[in-house]
Amino acid sequence: MRVQEVILNDNKKRYLLLDEVGVPVVPVMKYLKHLDQTGKSNNTLKTYCYALKQYFTYLEERKIDYKEVGVKDLADFVGWLRNPFESGKVTPLQQIEAKRTEKSVNLIITVVTSLYDYFFRIQEIQNDMVGKLVRQVFRGDHSKYKGFLHHVNEGKPTNKNILKLKEPRRKPRALHKDEVEQIYEFTTNIRDRLLIQLLFETGLRIGEALSLFMEDFVFDHKNGHRIRLTDRGELENGAKLKTGERELYVSQGLMDLYEDYLYNVIVDLEIDTNFVFVKLRGNRVGQPMNDRDVRALFKVLRKKTGMHIHPHLLRHTHATIYYRQTKDIKQVQERLGHANIQTTMNMYVHPSEEDIREN
Repeated sequence: MRVQEVILNDNKKRYLLLDEVGVPVVPVMKYLKHLDQTGKSNNTLKTYCYALKQYFTYLEERKIDYKEVGVKDLADFVGWLRNPFESGKVTPLQQIEAKRTEKSVNLIITVVTSLYDYFFRIQEIQNDMVGKLVRQVFRGDHSKYKGFLHHVNEGKPTNKNILKLKEPRRKPRALHKDEVEQIYEFTTNIRDRLLIQLLFETGLRIGEALSLFMEDFVFDHKNGHRIRLTDRGELENGAKLKTGERELYVSQGLMDLYEDYLYNVIVDLEIDTNFVFVKLRGNRVGQPMNDRDVRALFKVLRKKTGMHIHPHLLRHTHATIYYRQTKDIKQVQERLGHANIQTTMNMYVHPSEEDIREN
């Protein structure tokens, strides 16, 4: 099976799952159409399509109809996802690292569960798979430690998917200042330097950065320069604002770099666009950058620096530094655009390596 990218008339991308002879897998097509109609982003559709590719490949190998699947089949699917060998009949003599992480497996299980929930709700299948997989559990009070928001959910049940794996808790890695400077030095043009500095200084998601228009950069020497994040829906490059509109104050240095980029690139190349970040080479010069262009850029930077870097790492680095300086988790939440403050707390309220060394 393979995922086929489809370009629509408005240049928006959609995805199909094709079988071995190139025929669309109908249930996946129906489900993705439903997600598209409910306003899910291009990246979400792509992620769901690739997740369902794994599931329907498994069903095809086992000769199972997706409508006849039981809990045991799904439990076997989890094992299939984790199995590092091509054949399920191989038994290793020593412990071998699983093929996929717990987080990756849980994402795929979430997608599959949602697919069954949709088909059950529209009465296309009679099998209430969600009812079999999800159970309510009550959090125990055995631990002496109580979270900051413990009182909000105390005594309330939570839903738990019995197939999901326990994910090891990891602190988000943050770059050191010299590592950021090294990345910056290895960029080859002013556009890439602007993108790296913007991500580091603002903590924007890459989709938010690629959705910026020139009018979103506000020069204001009196009250402070800022970037205005505006919700314009999904744009032609697949970028969109994930959470609510907000304004972020930025430095004079970033605005100077942005101004240099305008005069040395946008004006010199006579590019007619509203987008800040555009392609600079090939037959699509002036078209907005997309996620694929950013992946290509960071692939080059990983090779040059020898560091495993990605756009979200710059977001984590910004948030870690910002919290260390302000000690105000509410400010961090608002700056990052997290809908839930608990998400911000889980990721950034922990002692840094510097704090541990000092103590």
